[in-house]
Amino acid sequence: MSNEPGYRDRQVVLASNICNLLYDLSPSTYDEVAPKIEYWIEFVLNEQFTTTNDLAERVSAVAWEGRGSYPDISRFLKEFRDAPHRSEQARSFVDGLCLYVLQWFAVASVEDLWTNWSTATVSKCGGPGFIRSASFVGNLIECGLLGREPVRQYIFEPLKNHYYNKDNYRKQSTKAHAIYQLFTAAGHTLLQGLLEPEEVQDCLSKLDIRVSFGDIGGMDTLDTTRLNVRCGSRLDTSIWT
Repeated sequence: MSNEPGYRDRQVVLASNICNLLYDLSPSTYDEVAPKIEYWIEFVLNEQFTTTNDLAERVSAVAWEGRGSYPDISRFLKEFRDAPHRSEQARSFVDGLCLYVLQWFAVASVEDLWTNWSTATVSKCGGPGFIRSASFVGNLIECGLLGREPVRQYIFEPLKNHYYNKDNYRKQSTKAHAIYQLFTAAGHTLLQGLLEPEEVQDCLSKLDIRVSFGDIGGMDTLDTTRLNVRCGSRLDTSIWT
């Protein structure tokens, strides 16, 4: 059997099937598609066709490609992991997937994503992929799949320690758009204890770049009216509203 054509590529085929099912998730299809994804994840891991780490790495492509509904994918991952009957290795798969995406997001944040948008070796799909991954990460945060330490270690610290030359708008616009997408998806949760007030201010200050985002790989134009940030009791209301 090991010599049959395609046998050694079974991990690719199975992971691709899971990804395609995740892309099919939507409010209208969720109840039908979610059980199929549950079955295949458990089946692949129980039959030892691959490891949890390998499957997490392959399925992480959903973060960069911009296909499917990120809120529904994040909802599925949360409900799948927290189900009482879930196997331990399946729970580990979800945790590993989230960690894998965060680690690559941190590394990609130092790339010159504007000039390498089509050839970037870290951020799949370059700048547009980085922006999409920020939206995906924001939805994971909003669903409660990421806690304070991962958020600080893999999101805030890399963004904070990256040099932002505001005179070079073109190179910084992609990262500013990514921060915008992150706070659009998870602003409420980030402001409820995951980030300190000064950290919020530091992140949002990166949005003070006067550029148009409409021509970044076909991404939508930046709409600041959608970024509704409200200060909670732990924040200084003079920072951002």
